[in-house]
Amino acid sequence: MSCTGCSIGTSKNPAGNYVGVRLADAENGKTTNVFTGDIQVKKGEHLIVEIESGPEFAEVTTTSPLLAKACSSKKAQRLLRLASDSEYADYVERIELQDQAFRYTDARITDRRLDLSLVKCQVGFDRRKITIIYTADKRVETRDLQREVSEKFQTRVELKMIGVRDETKLMGGVGSCGFSLCCSSWMKSFHPVTIRMAKLQGVTPNPSKLTGNCGRLKCCVAYELDGGIEAARKMSSRSERPAPSQAAPSQAVA
Repeated sequence: MSCTGCSIGTSKNPAGNYVGVRLADAENGKTTNVFTGDIQVKKGEHLIVEIESGPEFAEVTTTSPLLAKACSSKKAQRLLRLASDSEYADYVERIELQDQAFRYTDARITDRRLDLSLVKCQVGFDRRKITIIYTADKRVETRDLQREVSEKFQTRVELKMIGVRDETKLMGGVGSCGFSLCCSSWMKSFHPVTIRMAKLQGVTPNPSKLTGNCGRLKCCVAYELDGGIEAARKMSSRSERPAPSQAAPSQAVA
């Protein structure tokens, strides 16, 4: 059967062998589906799962995740094993190391007066490197910062510059609609968004209402474009209809 497109659904959890997990220290609230096979797990249990970058620690947040469409089960991550007590202890130490790296890096950025904003420090599952994620309006010389952090923690350090939209996607949050941000919960990539898209939908270009948590135009302005144009057309056609004439009041007959 061919794909009918993306749509939110309530497909049942086939055989109960899919669970939703929180990967590592993910702060965006995103739930990642994991296929557990014949292994039964409970909410709150700790797992080691296989993701694109390799093994990663995870915590089960739900045993009945939504499978939005039939093919979503094929994109689920693979369970490697239940996490041992020592692996959980290692995870806790890794999070503490990330916090230490963040505080030290932030202090060095301030001392060096670097024109950049530190977003996060990530330590991989194998602890082979620390990734410093930051935003900046222009290119900044970071070699000395990289050397200092590497010497401090005696490991390889990689710096990664991201945009403000990527920062919001990474950190997560709640939108004006009251739901988790689309970018951090289900969107795979970003797309161009313009004021013209809002005007085509008959939306007043009010920056305070169209600006998202990232400080840029809301992504929903773009992916609601087709439906918004159709809704604006229908509303316009209704407003142009002549008002029904009112009948003259009847006069009483003596």
